[in-house]
Order: sequence, then C-alpha cells, then structure tokens
Amino acid sequence: MRTMNTEKLLKTIPIIQNQMDVLLDFNVNANELTNGVINAAFMLLFKDAIRLFAAYNEGIINLLEKYFDMKKVQCKEALDIYKKFLTRMTRISEFLKVAEQVGIDRGDIPDLSQAPSSLLDTLEQHLASLEGKKVKDSTAASRASTLSNAVSSLANTGISFTRADEREKQAALDEEQSRLQALKEQRLKELHKNPAAATTDSSTVFEEGGTINSAPTIDLFTTPSSKNRQGPIISS
Repeated sequence: MRTMNTEKLLKTIPIIQNQMDVLLDFNVNANELTNGVINAAFMLLFKDAIRLFAAYNEGIINLLEKYFDMKKVQCKEALDIYKKFLTRMTRISEFLKVAEQVGIDRGDIPDLSQAPSSLLDTLEQHLASLEGKKVKDSTAASRASTLSNAVSSLANTGISFTRADEREKQAALDEEQSRLQALKEQRLKELHKNPAAATTDSSTVFEEGGTINSAPTIDLFTTPSSKNRQGPIISS
C-alpha cells in the first residue's frame, strides 16, 4: 500500500473501506459475548481487523504524502477517503474497547493514535485553493509540519498494529508446534506399548542370525523359456 501510485491508491482504498465496514458491522458489545460461538466469531473478527486496518492505515499514509501533488479531482476524492477513514478510526477504537472488555490481553491490543485535527482543515484549505476559493493564508512550512505530525501519528499506529499481528501469527505457530509435539509423544507411547505396531512389512520374516527370508514372488509378465515348455507327446 505504501508503494502504490495515486491512481491505483484511489481505487484500492475504497475497497478496503468496504471490507472494514462489513467486519465492523458485527457491532457487538461486551454484554452480548456470552457463549462460545459468538466469542469464537469475535476472535476471528479481531484477528482480521488487526491485519486489515494495518493495510488500510498504510494506504492512508501514502495518500496523505501524495495529496499536495494531486490534481483537483484527485484531491477531492482523496479528501473524501480521508474523512471516511476518520469515521472508521472511531469505529475500530470502539471495537478494540470491546476486545479489552471480553478479556483479550491488553498487550495484544494495538494502540490507536489519532492524526491531529488540524490536518483535516489543512487538506480542506488546499482543495479550496485549487477550486479558486478564498482561503486562509498558510505557509508551505506550516503545511509540511502539519502533514509530518499526522504521518508520524499514523505511522505509530501502523507499527502497533503490525506488531500485534506478528504476535498473533507467532502464537498460532507456537500452538501448532505444541499440538504436533503432543501427537508425536502420543504415537511414541502407543508404539512403546505395542511394538508389533511398528512392523510395516508383514511379508518379510526375520530369521535367527539376522538374515531375511522373503517369500518368493511370481512373475506374471515374463515369457517362460523354451526348455520349460513341453509340446504334445505323439506316439508312433
């Protein structure tokens, strides 16, 4: 998301926004998480929300960094995307509060840093200037400072979400390794109790002295030699 060009970015972010809406439409509160099925569903949504919002956040950072170099039509579209992003930040914040209330470890819940409110005003002023409207005087340095602070805040959010996702992935790997080890130990115990189960080739017989006696095999495809073939006996 951080390397997309402007055109692709403006097409991709709305798709992620729609996916976030579908995920957050689960819209559950802590009092409703009272049975195993709902809790399991919420945990899956929590994991997906972490990954999806991390990508969403990266796209917004890229969008902001390109904003002041965009054409007027692109700026208008980008501003609308950013306003929707602010709404979804509020929703994901509420979602994370529910996650904490239902017992998810605080260390597994990422921190959400809001961009400064002055950024929205700066973006709107820039678009207004492109549209030929009268706007407040602002220096390039002031605009750059506002943008830098916003990008820094969102970057911290991105780092927090990425680390949470990495911890979740590592926990899943550790759990899988634990299960495999348990299965391995169980199998070794079974073989220890019943050594005969370890024998896989029942057709091979081990004789005393360590030699192997294998049952002869029948070749169904080789043509018998002529010396083994007898013709009919004709009496004179």
